[in-house]
Amino acid sequence: MIWSYIKSRLVAFRDETGGTVSIEFIVMAPIVFWAYASMFSWFDAYRQVGVHEKAAFTVADMISRETAPIDDDYIDATRELVQFLTRTSENPDLRVSVIRFVKSRNEFRLDWSSSRGGFNSLTNAQVKNWHEKLPMLVNQERIILVETRINYTPPFLFGLNEENELQTFIFSRPRFAPQVCWEDC
Repeated sequence: MIWSYIKSRLVAFRDETGGTVSIEFIVMAPIVFWAYASMFSWFDAYRQVGVHEKAAFTVADMISRETAPIDDDYIDATRELVQFLTRTSENPDLRVSVIRFVKSRNEFRLDWSSSRGGFNSLTNAQVKNWHEKLPMLVNQERIILVETRINYTPPFLFGLNEENELQTFIFSRPRFAPQVCWEDC
């Protein structure tokens, strides 16, 4: 009689399903939160990369349309524009260079380079053999190179580093003039 009572209570306990939803929620809630936070962080990182590249393309296009010489004030304002377009609190690093191709030497030469932030201005020795980085150009054709760099901190650290450096390397051809000049032509 006592064994049948114990057996009936164990069967009743086994068949009881009243609290399983609460236990499943307790087990699954951290996993669901982790998955949501991870997706949010990765989406935000890809969004920031896209915003950063679009800002660099905007600057390259803006400079490619210039017919007047560019000076230090123009580069300072351009850096502020990149900061505004990327919606970051810190100043981005910016380097703008005009590079030409010299066919007789089969090398690239620097017309001018100006940088702000952590970048150093480019030199002829650095750009001389950038055949893999830059497109093919005809003799004495010029190209505008815009490089930007900014640190990105994700909202949650699920699968991403605490500090991520976003860099762009964008080039464009001058549109309305054969070259973009620095301070005077």
